[in-house]
Amino acid sequence: MENEPFLSLQSKPQLRPTVADDHHGTPSEIQDNSQIQRPSKKHGSLHRCKTAPAMAVMRDRKPKTPQLPKPKSESSTIIRQAFFLLSLYLLLGVAIYSFNRDEFSGIETHPVVDALYFCIVTMCTIGYGDITPLTPATKIFACVFVLVGFGFIDILLSGVVSYVLELQENMILTGIHIKKSQQGFSARNYIVDVDKGRMRIRLKVGLALGVVVLCVGIGTLMLYFLENLDWIDSVYLSVMSVTTVGYGDRAFKTPPGRLFAGVWLLISTLAVARAFLYLAEARVDKRHRRIAKWVLHRDITIQDLLAADINNDGFISKSEYVIYKLKEMGKIGEKDILQICDQFSKLDTNNSGKLTLPQLLENRL
Repeated sequence: MENEPFLSLQSKPQLRPTVADDHHGTPSEIQDNSQIQRPSKKHGSLHRCKTAPAMAVMRDRKPKTPQLPKPKSESSTIIRQAFFLLSLYLLLGVAIYSFNRDEFSGIETHPVVDALYFCIVTMCTIGYGDITPLTPATKIFACVFVLVGFGFIDILLSGVVSYVLELQENMILTGIHIKKSQQGFSARNYIVDVDKGRMRIRLKVGLALGVVVLCVGIGTLMLYFLENLDWIDSVYLSVMSVTTVGYGDRAFKTPPGRLFAGVWLLISTLAVARAFLYLAEARVDKRHRRIAKWVLHRDITIQDLLAADINNDGFISKSEYVIYKLKEMGKIGEKDILQICDQFSKLDTNNSGKLTLPQLLENRL
């Protein structure tokens, strides 16, 4: 620490030469000594002053109340909960249907296959009408089953789809960061904003449309080969299924087709719904970016100065300017600012308008 230039400059002022008191040294010696003793400044390096408290001492200070833990990512938890609750939900539905087959009307193939098919169609809110409840008990069961399934789909499985899409986006961004070209135009820069760490709107729209086409295409091929439908009816039933319309004039009737539907409907309906949500988000996101660009590039007016001057001191500080621009962009609201100000007031016990290190240490004791 003694060899660091900043510390030597702060703690050893006596090493500086004084020309007035030295009558025996020659000008050249004085010049040489001053050159030797002049500290060399290193740009871009900051050093702690000796009067500042050591970090080890600050770490030893334990707060009066335990700190709130930082919220952790719930993605893995949602995945586990989704698979567990989905298995439990389908197992319960299959058991109830299998023991009450006579109370349902429709084309029967295999008890377990029909039960799984009915549960998936009900949970995805498609409703072909090929299997329907007949008795009051089974109708009540269907009502409860579809309500629980609708909430289950919306909360848990949508979270799984979002997690998978975010994971895919992170993998794309990571790969592009590794293979980023330093010179020339790259197609990756057109579809991915590497500096901001996000996919561009055009890529999100492309992925959304690609998911829709892929789900419809897979359904069309499987319906053509498994259900022996022509190409028009295969496309028709596939589109009506992934969009959860389900008119009921076409449905899955064979055991292989219903087994395929049990997996395909569960994945495709969620993926297509999320894809259309991406399209809506892309439109809103584009509008927000256009507003942000306008806010950043427009000239500031007198009205802006008066509105941004929170302290009413006649000028705008950097922090006031940042807050005002964030409010204009719609990033934060007045309620958010008030909550932060209330938290600051609790920490600022002296009402000095600033937080100091002694105050923080005092609050932690």
